[in-house]
Amino acid sequence: NLHNIGRLTMTVTEAGKLLGIGRTSVYAAIRNGELPSFKIGRRILVPTSALARKIEGLQQGQRLKEELS
Repeated sequence: NLHNIGRLTMTVTEAGKLLGIGRTSVYAAIRNGELPSFKIGRRILVPTSALARKIEGLQQGQRLKEELS
């Protein structure tokens, strides 16, 4: 469960692994405003809570799509 990771943030690479996409796609999602992030020094970090909300939103959208089919 993503809520039980115990960390407040994760790297772009870690976020990509959880989402099943590559780093370039994560950077694109950040750039497009689809995925919140912030920068500390040279590192871009993704808040774990934001990633959890994104995944839950995608799952809800998929369920709605299936219900409408």
